[in-house]
Parts: sequence; structure tokens; C-alpha cells
Amino acid sequence: MNDDIHDELVQTYLKYFRANEKFARRNSVRLHAEVRRHLRNLRKLAKIRMEEIHIYQAENKVTRKDIDKK
Repeated sequence: MNDDIHDELVQTYLKYFRANEKFARRNSVRLHAEVRRHLRNLRKLAKIRMEEIHIYQAENKVTRKDIDKK
């Protein structure tokens, strides 16, 4: 499974977290835009990761029948 998107998702979350901390301390238009940009990126990456996980599970599905055969 591809961990690149997962790693990018984690890094983007950390960027969001830092930006949100700044925004909470100092409410400004620039920080508002930065926090929202990171949230949009998180949403985009989350959708990609959800699709990767769905494809991986479908390709590597193990059923009860598979387990019983062993």
C-alpha cells in the first residue's frame, strides 16, 4: 500500500495544527485563510487516501471461506 499520501496527510495535519494555534492566539485575515487552506488540503488528501484504502481492501479481501480453507 502507498504510504506517500498517508505521510503527506500527517504533514498537512501538523501544518494545520500549527496554523490553528497561531489563529487561536491572533485572529487575522491571513491566518484565517492559512488555516482554511490547510483544511482544504486535508480534505483533498483524505479523499485520495480513502480511495487507496478502498482499492487495497478490494484487491486483498480475505473472506471467511479463505480462512476456513487454511
